[in-house]
Amino acid sequence: MNDLKKQIIMKYILTILVALLISAAGYSQGLYSINYTTSYGVGKTGDYIKSPSFRGMTFEGRGFISDHVSIGGLFTWSTFYEKLGGATFNYENATFTGTQYRYINAFPLLVQAHYYLGVDKYETRLYLGGGLGPYIINQRTNVGVWSVEEKNWHFGFSPEVGVLLPISMDTRINVSFRYHYVFKAKDTIDHSWFGLSVGLAWGE
Repeated sequence: MNDLKKQIIMKYILTILVALLISAAGYSQGLYSINYTTSYGVGKTGDYIKSPSFRGMTFEGRGFISDHVSIGGLFTWSTFYEKLGGATFNYENATFTGTQYRYINAFPLLVQAHYYLGVDKYETRLYLGGGLGPYIINQRTNVGVWSVEEKNWHFGFSPEVGVLLPISMDTRINVSFRYHYVFKAKDTIDHSWFGLSVGLAWGE
């Protein structure tokens, strides 16, 4: 698939995401949350950066279409970082040796759906769900004065399990555990990581 077709597909997905967010805002029962997110790379992402990420935020909007089902959207920003002393890095036909600074900035933009156990929103509710859509992945390696950077649009999906803990009539603590899998684009690697989010959710 060429770059033009990928860009067109991503634009369609973004359009759908925006439409779902607007639709979710129109439901009488809407739930919105802001969450602090830590991430742990696995697979090729974990091979590239072994250190966990403690710099991440997640924003969500959900609209309930029934007592048990919601649809909506998600935006996350997670930053991975690691410093490696005396390491060797190969890129195309060049080899770099020295202290490396490795970065990954990941930006999922996902369409989501969730199923909730129980019907009383004023009690603890477990939920299962997932999302899919475009990811922006910015991967950079700095060695001395040299910097190798790859920034691409990818497509991925993210299953999730979570719990809502009520603390008032319209405010809840949201805890969720999510897995991200991102397909490779061009000559880049595929990415995968686990994310743990804790934050506040509000709405009816």
